[in-house]
Parts: sequence; structure tokens; C-alpha cells
Amino acid sequence: GPSSTSIGPLPAHSLGVDGDLPAATAVYSHWSTARATPPEIIADTSTEILCNAAGNVERWLAPFTHVAIDHLDADGLLSVMVACRPDLAAHRDLLVGAAAAGDFKAWPGEAPFRLMLTLHQRLRAARTLGSTWEQQALDQVVDSADELIANSQAPDAERDAQIAQVLSVRAALRGQGMDAAAATCDYRVDIGQRVALICWRRRLGRAPDDYTAVYAPDDLPLWALGGLIPDSRFQLLAMTTDHGTAYQLDAPRHSWARTVRRPHVHWPDLTALAETLTATDACAWVARPRAAEFGFTCILGAKAASRLPIEVVLNEITTALR
Repeated sequence: GPSSTSIGPLPAHSLGVDGDLPAATAVYSHWSTARATPPEIIADTSTEILCNAAGNVERWLAPFTHVAIDHLDADGLLSVMVACRPDLAAHRDLLVGAAAAGDFKAWPGEAPFRLMLTLHQRLRAARTLGSTWEQQALDQVVDSADELIANSQAPDAERDAQIAQVLSVRAALRGQGMDAAAATCDYRVDIGQRVALICWRRRLGRAPDDYTAVYAPDDLPLWALGGLIPDSRFQLLAMTTDHGTAYQLDAPRHSWARTVRRPHVHWPDLTALAETLTATDACAWVARPRAAEFGFTCILGAKAASRLPIEVVLNEITTALR
């Protein structure tokens, strides 16, 4: 099958995956800015696109001699793995679930989530390899794909800690059995027609929105929300503290991509709303693109703890999105 290469001058007959690679001969990608993927194989994640392509290797993969990618994350690594090793599509559900967990913060179940965390560990380790770490990371995951998939399901202290944290918060969000620490956050979830409100009392705080994270203490690991809130809803995250409330409005976490099963959701310009909220608050509010500092799909956020009541903020946002 094709060999892998990181970004640079591309050889002839190169297949670009999971990104926007205009110099490639063809591109199989779910990025909304990328060249259109053939409709026969289009899917919500690039990994699933490649799994579809693996169903007819002669048509979709055999014409290419190289695979190229311009960034490294779970979906990208898995796309390259399947492009180079189409037989790996036998693990389709596991791979596609891991890709959705990586790109969309979806909760695909424990086994795919473990694979995503394992890929994140590989990326973190590869960064110590010097200036060619990206190419080495690609080569390593392709060459050791079978071992990597098998080992991803073995016990691992770091992966186990993150899984336990996500499952505990998921249980707390549902109001089911939970550990005492999660219970102290006093989670509340209200799902409206346009916006889902998730509010809680700060205990650990929030971890950065890192697409190669493995474990970090976090009151609301975003995977805990996967499947609990409809894919069409914006999500208002409201973390209360002694000094006020930290607000972050996220668009549906798949909505940056070109999807076919998950709904398309337009990102509105909330600049006017940010100005309105700033005028009535003791802190500044920002809309996208500045709001992206809060999270990859964040479209509005408060720069510091806000004194505005949750119901007031929720009403203003709901009105602006109507």
C-alpha cells in the first residue's frame, strides 16, 4: 500500500488525508475547507472515509503511492494507518469511534476511547524525537498498528485515570451513582431547543482543550457530555466560583467539520452580543475568533469571572441564536 509522509513537497500520486492539502493528487478529508471527497466514500470523520475507501482498494487507494498529512492528531493518525494498511478497516468501529472521540469529543465507549488515549500517548512521546518527530510518529504507528491496537486495551494507569474521571462525571451529569468528589460539583443540565446549559460548582477547574491530552484533573472532561446532549445544540458551560461564573459557549463540537450524519450547524457572529454583555458586566466578553482561546469550537466567552446571573446569560444567548 501507500507509504506515509508528513507535510512538505509532495511526490506524484500522493493522497492527502484529514486536512487541506491542495498539492495532493486527491484529498480524502472531512475538513470543511478541503477539496471535496468523492461522495461514494464521504463520512463524518476522515478515518471513516478511509475505512470506506478500504472497501474497494483498487478504486480508491491503489492509484496512490504516498499518503500525506499536514497535522497529527488521533483522526489523522488513524486515517494514515488505514490508507497504508487497508486491512485495518476490519477494526472499523474501534477506529471510527477513536477518531470521533479525538476530533469531536464524542463518547464512543471505553474501547475506542482507550485507543484514542493511546494515540495521544504516542504523539506525546514522539515529540521528544527531534526535528523529524512527526515523520517518525507516522512511521511508528503504521509499522506497529496491530500491536498498538491490541495494547490500547491493556491496563494503563494514566488511561485508566482518565476513563474513570469521564465515567464518574457522566454518572454525575445523569444524577446516577457517583463518587463523592463529583457529587460536590452539583451538576445541572438543562437542554433547550437551541442551547444546552451545563453548570456546576468549581472543584478542580477546567483542563485546556488539548487535542493530544491523556489525563488532567477536570470538573468537566468534554467527553462526559458525549451522547447526553443532542448534536444540534450549542452548549453553554457555566462554572460557578466564589468570585462569579466562568462562561463558555461552544458550538456543537462536530460543527467545524464537513459531516453527513451529524447535522450541519451554522456558527453565528456573536460580536454584538459580546459587546452587549460587556456593557452590563464587570468583565469583558469576546466572540469568535478571539473566543477560540477558550476552546476549539468556542464562539463566545467571558474573559474573567462574570457577575451576570446564569439565567440572564442563557436568555441573552438563546435570543441571539434564535
